[in-house]
Amino acid sequence: MKRRNFLNRTGMVAGTLLAGPTFFSSIRRADPMSRIGLTTVVFRNKFSSTNPDLTSDELTLNDIPQYFSERFGIRNLEFWSEHFESREQAYLKDLKKSIQKNNCKLINIQADTPGKDISNPENGNSALAVQEIKEWIDVGKFLGSKMVRASFMHKSFEEGMKSMKLLIDYAKSQDMILLAENHFDLLSIPENHLELAQKMEGEGFGLLADFGNYPENIDRYEALKMIAPYTLLVSAKTHAYDNDYNHISFDFDKCVQIMEDGGFKGIYSLEQWENGPLNYDFEKIVDWMIEHVSANIG
Repeated sequence: MKRRNFLNRTGMVAGTLLAGPTFFSSIRRADPMSRIGLTTVVFRNKFSSTNPDLTSDELTLNDIPQYFSERFGIRNLEFWSEHFESREQAYLKDLKKSIQKNNCKLINIQADTPGKDISNPENGNSALAVQEIKEWIDVGKFLGSKMVRASFMHKSFEEGMKSMKLLIDYAKSQDMILLAENHFDLLSIPENHLELAQKMEGEGFGLLADFGNYPENIDRYEALKMIAPYTLLVSAKTHAYDNDYNHISFDFDKCVQIMEDGGFKGIYSLEQWENGPLNYDFEKIVDWMIEHVSANIG
């Protein structure tokens, strides 16, 4: 399926996040920061839920809109589900107020389902995962996001496709878009990721391309070329940095250039992940990623 046909059937929602080529061309010329987002994953060592040893300088989601906008000039927010303290209405209302007060926009929720897998047919596990992600779609809608990223697909591609279809139908009913990410799972095989994009019919679906989530036996650059035309959001992920805060794991700039050459006009959500001690200055990492994305999209 050609990219034009794919975009036509995704229903590309008009607005700050998803809009036509003229809109994206104008924001790129006007301000590269309008195409840059940031996920709370980068600061996972500052959240008690993802750093049990945290003793000071704690962040909460309510802090993020002001912190990201004032420190980095970033107003496109991406929240990791692990950083939500609750899904109760009162908590979400306060969080929504914080987003609006700081003139920010939630672009996506990275919805993880620990212990549940939408591709695992055993003992109703996939059904539990589907229900969990539906609840995150509801949260995303309330907070003003248009997209929620589903996970995981480790077991059966066929079962995962069935679950995706159920979730897409639900997302459509909520005027939302479901994203499928290469997440060190079956979708990190680019042929599977591409097949999923081409087989899902109707509105409410797109790919999330993650620069970092490929095993060593996959050529990340060729994989990104394959999926770029179907991508609605990029996780502009980096891995390891040297002592001078230069990224050393792969050619990050080349990844951005591949997406641009492939017709991607959406948002690059900055992310960093590396197993091991969290002893980086993560603000320096974000500064590096902003500089390198900006240099390659303008």
